[in-house]
Amino acid sequence: MKIGWRYILPVWGVTFLVLVFSDAVLLNLFLIVVSFLVAYLFYVPERTAPETSPEALLSPIDGKVLSVERGDAESVIVLKKSLFDGSSAVRAPVGGELLERNIVHGLFLGSQTPLAARLNEHGSFVFTFKERRAEVAVRCGFYALGLPILAERGGVEAGEVVAHLSEGTVELRLPATVRIDVNPGDRVVGGYSLLAYGNS
Repeated sequence: MKIGWRYILPVWGVTFLVLVFSDAVLLNLFLIVVSFLVAYLFYVPERTAPETSPEALLSPIDGKVLSVERGDAESVIVLKKSLFDGSSAVRAPVGGELLERNIVHGLFLGSQTPLAARLNEHGSFVFTFKERRAEVAVRCGFYALGLPILAERGGVEAGEVVAHLSEGTVELRLPATVRIDVNPGDRVVGGYSLLAYGNS
């Protein structure tokens, strides 16, 4: 992910200088680990979903299903992305059009902090597919490095990277008519795991 170089290069630069001028083994090992970790946070693997139907709704992130709510008006799937849950890419769950995208800058409080829901940095993406709407609402956590938006409005493919989230939560709001294929506790892979299907 190109935006990652603003973080990777300074860390690698400091690590290189310390390795050259310092004999502190533990410090050197620590900085090497940190350097690889920072690079890992911005690694975006290529993925091809096994389900290619335009009705398929894929997971937007790597992580775990926290909750599933089925309502009369809409269904909501809440996902949790931890720092070590794989790729930090936020992906389009469907192929179609990205109608809206926005970000509200804020704080980076722990998810258990009462004020986190109101004050943490967050954003949303609204997609249309097969004359339906799907909204992805993203909220940063304590270890997030902001919420850079990487996609422009217009046509998108399922699994296309639209933002970066190293740690936080994602709510996927879907039409009530979709068939949800996941349960709380399930592990999911962004751009690969099937969360729901357009027709129930």
